[in-house]
Amino acid sequence: MPRLPAIALILIAAGSAQAAEKMLDRTFTVSPGGTLVVEADGSSVHVSGTDSNQVVVHMVFKGSENDVAGVTLDAVQNGNNVTATMKKEKKGWSSWWGNWSGEQEIEIKVPRQYVVNVRTGGGSIELRDTVGAAILKTSGGSISAKNLVGNIELDTSGGSIVAETIRGDVDADTSGGSVRLARIDGKIRGNTAGGSVYVSLVGANRGISATTSGGGIELRLPRDTTGNVDASTSGGNVSTEIPVTTTVLKDTRLVGTLNGGGAPIYAHTSGGSVSLRAEN
Repeated sequence: MPRLPAIALILIAAGSAQAAEKMLDRTFTVSPGGTLVVEADGSSVHVSGTDSNQVVVHMVFKGSENDVAGVTLDAVQNGNNVTATMKKEKKGWSSWWGNWSGEQEIEIKVPRQYVVNVRTGGGSIELRDTVGAAILKTSGGSISAKNLVGNIELDTSGGSIVAETIRGDVDADTSGGSVRLARIDGKIRGNTAGGSVYVSLVGANRGISATTSGGGIELRLPRDTTGNVDASTSGGNVSTEIPVTTTVLKDTRLVGTLNGGGAPIYAHTSGGSVSLRAEN
């Protein structure tokens, strides 16, 4: 009988391990205006604001007995601030090969007026219904931010970004997915290395930058928007249904002013078209 390679034996052993689960549930009483910090090695994270004075933390990890034994779940309070962590031990074959495949999830409810800072090494992030600045970063998942008041920073190395109904500045960056920034009342930056970019503005233009290396760009603006437009493409065409007083007008580039000029409106793609549309 032929011998199996050593690596095959290790994988078979890991697959035969029994399933296990680890959970953490904690509730903290705080005052609005505090900060939530979430640090996770590979979990999806969902945070939502509520009309309460509590931070409610729920974490679950499901996987093999070995993986569950090697994960630490914790949540601690410091004044009005709460830190939640889901970390794995940095040792053994599982960490070396990145084979930490358990089901991981963090769900947290915070007072509506709360600052949120989330960093995860490999899962999606969702934030909704909060008032306060937010930083959401993941190394391998999508990001969704909806119904927020405050400046937000969104960053993923491999997923799409959706931000909708935001009153505050939005800075969104992904290395491999589409970017959709809808109903934004603030300064806007959307960048992707491999997808489309959609931006719709409400309120005054405080500056817009939309860039992609591999997709189209659509900007939807109120007809009375003021701004200095610079739109270009290396692999499509530029079009507008909003009157622009032009200084450069080509199929692939449009430079000019909207309603007398104002803050910059910059759009560039290396692999698609750019369109300016009037928001109804």
